[in-house]
Amino acid sequence: MSKGAVYFHLQFPFHDGQIGHKLFVVLNEPAANEPYLVVRTTSNLRNRKYQTGCNPNWGELFIPAKSGSLFEKDTVIQLIEIFEFSTEEFLKGTMKEKVISFKGDIDSLLFAQIVNCIRKLKDDISEKHFKMITR
Repeated sequence: MSKGAVYFHLQFPFHDGQIGHKLFVVLNEPAANEPYLVVRTTSNLRNRKYQTGCNPNWGELFIPAKSGSLFEKDTVIQLIEIFEFSTEEFLKGTMKEKVISFKGDIDSLLFAQIVNCIRKLKDDISEKHFKMITR
């Protein structure tokens, strides 16, 4: 699992206790005992009008469908709500339970846009997560 990797999770654990199908993007390469940090995506745009790229008012990055990325539909990466996965959780999900599957890597330009957008959202993200993502 490397930063910029996109995975599909059949049993993604949301912060409110719900479980669902979800694509997510890895934001870091952990050091020592750090967790993997991931953000989820959605193609449900909630009738919002997005500009391509960073939309800091909503804490999201918009990727149009025909941008040559992995995302087949107009997609929003939700950057404010960051989820942690331990190496053990990730390995269990991919190898044993087979509920997490690799979809591909986003290109370095798109990953840089994600990190730059996170920089604009610094006040909305924990200091711990911000440091792990931007180092």
